[in-house]
Amino acid sequence: MKGLSLHIFIRMASLFCPLFMLTACNRGFADGPSLDARTVMLGVTTEVLGSARDGAGSELPDIEKMNTLRIVVLHPDGTVEHNRFIDFGGSMQSEYTRFLEVRPNEKKSIFLIANETSISSDLHAALEAYTTGKQGFREAVGRVSFVPDYSRPLPMSSVYEVEIGDAGRECRFYLVRAAAKFTFRFTNRRSGAVAVNSIAVSDIADETYLMPRKIAPTMMFRESEQSPLEELYWIDWLKRVSDESQQNPDDKGLADRRGWIFDYDVPQTAHRSVTVQAPDDFRVAGLVYDMGVPRPGTAVFPAFFLPESKSLKADSGSYGEQEYFMTLSMTDSSNETKTFRCPFDNLKSLFRNTHVTVDILLHEKGIQVDVIPYSEVVLRPEFGL
Repeated sequence: MKGLSLHIFIRMASLFCPLFMLTACNRGFADGPSLDARTVMLGVTTEVLGSARDGAGSELPDIEKMNTLRIVVLHPDGTVEHNRFIDFGGSMQSEYTRFLEVRPNEKKSIFLIANETSISSDLHAALEAYTTGKQGFREAVGRVSFVPDYSRPLPMSSVYEVEIGDAGRECRFYLVRAAAKFTFRFTNRRSGAVAVNSIAVSDIADETYLMPRKIAPTMMFRESEQSPLEELYWIDWLKRVSDESQQNPDDKGLADRRGWIFDYDVPQTAHRSVTVQAPDDFRVAGLVYDMGVPRPGTAVFPAFFLPESKSLKADSGSYGEQEYFMTLSMTDSSNETKTFRCPFDNLKSLFRNTHVTVDILLHEKGIQVDVIPYSEVVLRPEFGL
């Protein structure tokens, strides 16, 4: 019988959309000088990764939407062409479109930053200072790291390189959470209720970068065994994996088959255990019988966010396999509190925007843990012994 199972959903970005083919969304007016022969239109549609589209998926909570958005366009020499800040005034958005007049026949660097005001007012002021024609934005924003406050809208970011010809272009870009998300789901087969007191995850970085620091720009992807290998921009790769996971939500081996992102950097900061306290009176009801049919109690611990981290295994090098541990504190119906610690065997990397979903099954005679896809472990101490 399965106990605790863990599977990874990686939900991130895709790159471009066909020219001038927008879905319904919020639209901003064109910015820049009057349109003439020296400029073309660039349509930038920014979407929060994981937001529901075409009726698929579930609506994101407000904390995962845009409260503010900054769009920065750089010329090939690094000078700022546009630096536009949009404040949605508390009306949280999952998608937004802005049209910009840009110089044609250039490769543009496009930076997208959402919810910068959740980090600090000083950061907002510093980013505002990069007006048209100024140098140094790329280097400055690449150095930004911060201690996150996950009670506020989540900082999100992405960067793209786009060729703009002499006829303009319209693109869809995706924002990537500068955080990892954890969801713990409990099923209780015991006769009595169990209170979940806290969940701790180790080893988590104290700080995170604002912008992703992935080293290689591409990843390899094979649609099926009969398909050729494709080399994709890493955000395209993550988008394909995300789509596949949504189409096959029970495929818990997907992350291992598709591969893991190891080649990224995190700030030079401490890694430590982070404990998340449960809401008051958070309990998983006990087993009941309905017309003789057993009905286990179920409960979902409120989702929480932790910084992108890199807890390397011994001898794995600077960009090798990682390992993380969970520690749960629970109190049974006889008011006895126990804790147990278990590795996330199926979590080999904690790159930003990873969604870790953990299923925990509580038995009458103990807590059985099955961390998909590797092994089944019965942990001690156990309830009822």
